[in-house]
Amino acid sequence: MPIRGVHWLAAVTVLGILVVGGTPASASSGTTIGPVQINPVGQPHLCWQATGDGDPVLLETCDSAVEAQQWSLTSDGVLMNGIGYCLEAASDQPVGAPLFVDFADQCGGGQGQVWQYNGANGHLSSLGTCAGLTAPVAAGITIVRRACPAGPRWSIGYSAVTLRPGSGSGTVGGAFGTSVTVANAASAQTAYEVTVKFGLAGGLDYTGVHATGAVSGWRCDRSALTCTGTLPAGASGRIYLSGRLPANARSGRSTTLTARAIVAGTSQRPGTANKTVPAKIAVHPAPPAPAGTGSSFGLPLLAGVVVVFLLGGGLLVGFTLRRARATRAPAYQGHRRRTAR
Repeated sequence: MPIRGVHWLAAVTVLGILVVGGTPASASSGTTIGPVQINPVGQPHLCWQATGDGDPVLLETCDSAVEAQQWSLTSDGVLMNGIGYCLEAASDQPVGAPLFVDFADQCGGGQGQVWQYNGANGHLSSLGTCAGLTAPVAAGITIVRRACPAGPRWSIGYSAVTLRPGSGSGTVGGAFGTSVTVANAASAQTAYEVTVKFGLAGGLDYTGVHATGAVSGWRCDRSALTCTGTLPAGASGRIYLSGRLPANARSGRSTTLTARAIVAGTSQRPGTANKTVPAKIAVHPAPPAPAGTGSSFGLPLLAGVVVVFLLGGGLLVGFTLRRARATRAPAYQGHRRRTAR
């Protein structure tokens, strides 16, 4: 599109963003985010578009080739589209008035031109009001000023969160551990409110779930078997699940759990798979009981009892026989003496 009049400065600025800031940055990093498309979270096919000086911002079908849909949130808070116009929130306009673009004061960051993006709640705000809608999300709807908080939640750019299968092991009737790996593409936007959730498998007892690596600060819930948090571009981490296998688990086999990643705070890049992945547990035999414990202790004890019983019985029988002989002997001798007379 031709560069017109005073728009040359904006065009140069946008060109610099394209060259230097092509990889989206975190909204809190002090660097430029963009150029990217802005869309309602969960509606990645509808994007902000503003085509001319003074025109309102509309939701239109996303097309990455349309310059009017490419937006950059600069380090000084100016939100500028690919044509060189910046977003205005005029202080003299009431809540509910359409947001529009222009080139007032060469988009130098004056009042109503400075915006703040909060990825944690998806708010895009200026002058105490937020970008919102007055109608359900649909193509052709106008973006307006709304009192904060205002819906919908906006995604500046797309995340590209994926989950990789994992594996672990455990013993029959004993402890097990397994894990999966969650990652966000280096070319993507920071992903907000990412949740990795494990599915339940019958017969297993779950004792803990925790996160390591770039996700070590995530909130984990053992009862729900989930971990939730923010995943920067290019970052990855592992989510571990631990528990106990049942006593009837079969050694040499494997038990398979499932896990999936859900991104609630950022729109996923179109075409990014959101699949359920396996987390396998190889089942090993339980270790043998230590010597002197369990059933191995019972056999020597039983044998000792039997030996003592037999020895004791033999001594008792021998003592009884000797007493019987001693008792009968005098009577027999007296009988012989009477016979002889």
